[in-house]
Amino acid sequence: MLLSVSNVAKSFGVDQILSGVTFRLDSREKVALVGRNGTGKTTLLKILTGQMEPDSGTVHFAKGAKIGYLRQEAPVSMGHSVLEEAEEAVKQQLELRGRLNELEAKLELGSPSDEDLEEYALLHEHFLEAEGYSAERDIKVVLQRMGFTEDEFDKPTSKLSGGEKTRLAIARLLLEEPDLLILDEPTNHLDLQATEWLEGWLKGYHGAVLLVSHDRAFLDNTAERVLLMKDCTVKSYPGPFPKYLQLRAEEDERQAEVARRQEIELAKMDEYVRRFMNSQRTAQARGRLKLMNRLLETKVEAPKNEKGMKGGFGDAKRSGDVVVAAEKLAIGFVSEEGEKTTLFSGMEWTARYGDRWGVIGENGAGKSTLIKVLLGELDPLVGKIKLGSNVIAGYFSQDTSDLDPDMSPLDVMVWEMDMKPPDARNLLARFLLVGDDVYRPVKTLSGGEKNKLSLARLTQLQPNLLILDEPTNHLDMDSREALAEVLKDYKGTLILVSHDRWLLTQVTQQTLDVRKAGPIVFHGSYTEYRNRSTKQATKAQKPISPAPVIPKLLGQEKPEEPQLTPRELSKEIGRITKLVAEVETQIADDEQALKDLEEQLANLSPTADVFSLTREHQRLQEELEGSMSAWQEHSERLEKLIAMQG
Repeated sequence: MLLSVSNVAKSFGVDQILSGVTFRLDSREKVALVGRNGTGKTTLLKILTGQMEPDSGTVHFAKGAKIGYLRQEAPVSMGHSVLEEAEEAVKQQLELRGRLNELEAKLELGSPSDEDLEEYALLHEHFLEAEGYSAERDIKVVLQRMGFTEDEFDKPTSKLSGGEKTRLAIARLLLEEPDLLILDEPTNHLDLQATEWLEGWLKGYHGAVLLVSHDRAFLDNTAERVLLMKDCTVKSYPGPFPKYLQLRAEEDERQAEVARRQEIELAKMDEYVRRFMNSQRTAQARGRLKLMNRLLETKVEAPKNEKGMKGGFGDAKRSGDVVVAAEKLAIGFVSEEGEKTTLFSGMEWTARYGDRWGVIGENGAGKSTLIKVLLGELDPLVGKIKLGSNVIAGYFSQDTSDLDPDMSPLDVMVWEMDMKPPDARNLLARFLLVGDDVYRPVKTLSGGEKNKLSLARLTQLQPNLLILDEPTNHLDMDSREALAEVLKDYKGTLILVSHDRWLLTQVTQQTLDVRKAGPIVFHGSYTEYRNRSTKQATKAQKPISPAPVIPKLLGQEKPEEPQLTPRELSKEIGRITKLVAEVETQIADDEQALKDLEEQLANLSPTADVFSLTREHQRLQEELEGSMSAWQEHSERLEKLIAMQG
């Protein structure tokens, strides 16, 4: 066990934030902590990292465990360069390397003392244990994967943007390799390439990871277990993330059904009591009343239907057929001295009415600059880009810099959008800005609240060209789902700049990959573009004359699915479905047994056999892992068979 949290509670004034929070993390576990904004996730992380004390309960880490924490606003040390900041993570190895170099110089001169030889042997052993020879290489690899080029290694940290500081903080944490890595929204400032690399790194990481994120695709690819924060407490679900979503939906459905039946039963009892109290059946009525009160004490509440955004863009005036046209376009910057810096050139791109473009690409390639050139805020270096006839463009800026920080949300809608106060409040409420929040200055709003205000303002504008630059930053998962539904219903032309792969898959149909080597225009969805790119990369990596691969019983390659008749296929699907159900039952039994044993370990009696209980705990964990692997294998085979059936 790496981390044990028991009955943690925290309040701020009369507001209860955490109550009875209990869970544990084991070594090498990859666990997602999810929940809507404002449910207490950040408060819990601050308690785990010692920044805040709980009102009650305990937090216990394994002895000597090293913890690494990435905050949403992750500062880096000032006065360092990018490389120096990263080197702080492997400072011990670099210091050992320096001292070894000094001793090696003495050895080459042929005048080492016995003390020098002993020190060299001891330090070299420590250096090998710390994997010092790979430290310098790892620094450069991780920095490059986080989007830093070698010519940026000497850049002062004071001149980094907020996103660059976050990426540098992630790089340093990865190099430190703590026993428990706590990441709070790590993908907010990462491009798709860096996000996918981080996914792969986390899956192979030797330590445990506690991951707070609203990026569904990222959680799909990393989380092995899910902790849901809701109603001030935490509940654990087995992963992977799609399995958690399925289990939670089934749980809510069961809870709603139990609550419905209890309501019917209570209504019948109440009618009986009202009808027969103070009559010949008074004794029976009193008995029913006791039963009713007892049932009320243990009544199951139906799942709360939490509010989500309910905005919409309405019907906009139709634009011309060609909405955006770019010819031989080159964009970049011109310095005060007149020196040009080209981000990319040679772009040929046409967006037509009703198109839904997803714009992707690495950070710094020019996505946001392209949008500014499109809107006329910057001039192109070469070529031209123009909007078509009758185009009304609505633009969402990722930094919400176009919002006046001293105005309130209500002021923005009334004075900028010419709305009447009651209508403005109704529209803001559909984007979850209610109560006194509509009177607060914009500068006091959270990032998610600012995003919702910007979206509310856009809906009132009713554009027929909608340009969104990273709209999901700071939005929780439910708000992202609501935004996806709004965008699906939008009838105009959509240009979505985003690193959210789930959102791109849901709402876009064409892809523009902005690269420094030159933009790629692909008339297909992000998923189709990604699959094509992966196939091409795999094909390029294959040797010209590959040796034949002979499948082995326990080898890596699996034999192809044998051809089955429709009847055989149907029978096999039935068999595998039954097998999956049996394994799910086994998983539930193993989890319950593990939970019971953990409660026993948490409340040990003086005569308890700790060694035997620990061995049993390890056995149950291994059995559960085996069941989970079997479930995943059978589920994948079942999906394949169902797809074959058509």
